[in-house]
Amino acid sequence: MDPSDTVAVVAGKLSARAIRLLGAGLGSNLPGKLARRFAPHVLTNLSQQAKSGIIAVTGTNGKSTTSGLLSSILRAAGLELVHNKQGANLVAGITASLVESASWSGKLTADYCLFETDEAALPLIAKEVKLTQVVVTNLFRDQLDRFGELDTTAKLISKGIIENKTLAILNADDPNVSQLVPECPRIFFGVESIKGQAVQKTAATADGMGVQSMELSYCAQCGAETTYTLVFYGQLGHWSCTKCEYMRPVPRIKASDVEVGPTGSTFILSIYERTADAVVPLPGMFNVYNALAAAASAASLGVTIETIRQGLKNYQTLFGRSERILIAGKSVLIQLIKNPAGASQAISAVAADPNARILISINDNLADGRDISWLWDADFELLAGHAKKMVVSGQRAEDMAVRMKYAGVSRENILTEPKLDKALDQALGLVQPGETLWIMPTYTCLLEMQKILKGRGYTLAGT
Repeated sequence: MDPSDTVAVVAGKLSARAIRLLGAGLGSNLPGKLARRFAPHVLTNLSQQAKSGIIAVTGTNGKSTTSGLLSSILRAAGLELVHNKQGANLVAGITASLVESASWSGKLTADYCLFETDEAALPLIAKEVKLTQVVVTNLFRDQLDRFGELDTTAKLISKGIIENKTLAILNADDPNVSQLVPECPRIFFGVESIKGQAVQKTAATADGMGVQSMELSYCAQCGAETTYTLVFYGQLGHWSCTKCEYMRPVPRIKASDVEVGPTGSTFILSIYERTADAVVPLPGMFNVYNALAAAASAASLGVTIETIRQGLKNYQTLFGRSERILIAGKSVLIQLIKNPAGASQAISAVAADPNARILISINDNLADGRDISWLWDADFELLAGHAKKMVVSGQRAEDMAVRMKYAGVSRENILTEPKLDKALDQALGLVQPGETLWIMPTYTCLLEMQKILKGRGYTLAGT
């Protein structure tokens, strides 16, 4: 450590304390920016103190949950981690998490650094940090005003992995992911089957998803479009090229006989040649993939299948990611939504819960993405048969109400309240005994919800 690094750590820690004492936020970004002003190489010098390595988790959806599941597994294995669990996943936020974990003299005691990493930030992180492995969850359209089309995002991720020829943990079922970085060492994870599935399904008949959530994908060998014998959601499934023999790689870490429920999922987990029953206490098929990504990462580090099962089963949710909380004695589940694929999976989970009440809150601030056209690509049609009143809120509450009307929800069941605190009260007032209020906010709505609940004496995870 340079003397300037110590000054940077002290400045970062003091600023974080001041921010929290003043109630101005969580101190998850500004302390990192301040530390980097004092010592531009502080991220490098702190992270290299990790005894065993540095893990980055990236991709469009599931970064936070996959990181959280992996953290649960590694801690079950008795390992000590630095983890940016508050979700600040740009360079400043990752630096802030290291500053927070370091001693006042700049000493870091950890086996691994585990960083949820924004896709565009990955190449920047890789220039400063020698990553041990990069986990890629999936690739979907997200914040088109910021990222552009998928090939741009794929190139950014590839650049970050290639920087140090890092081991890549890739989703075999997503052709936009599994064809990345063939020049680097790779390990694949994927889903083999859904329990009770009697016939193979195509994109047009995949359970719980319409074709609008499927991203176009092409063969990296010949450029032809891919086709499917089995689709789980979006473009995730058993794919192959329509012209040449190139196809989905065989995953070494996989889930079979998957059974998805409104509160969790079960499956047979296979890691190399070993199998065991597994439980993940999170709703939705997307969380089965998150669990597999975490299991694949942990297995590559030598963690046993028994410990992986334990870590998955005992997972505690992160801020706004399938997070459960009691508010005034009523059951509430909060699930962040931010793009068509992620929203569609959340909607699918809600539609499978006969005791669901719904509050959807949409903002279009910079952190949410200015372009809200994605609302028309998400499968809100799955809620067409929802006979209960629901509430829509946020800056774009009226847009959301129109979207629900065109999705087939009856107009009398759509209650519009732009003010989130009033919308929350209205939605809670609808909840009957035995029902759960599903709150689906975009990112800045989630932050606003956190402040509202804190003012009422409730605390969300990591805050």
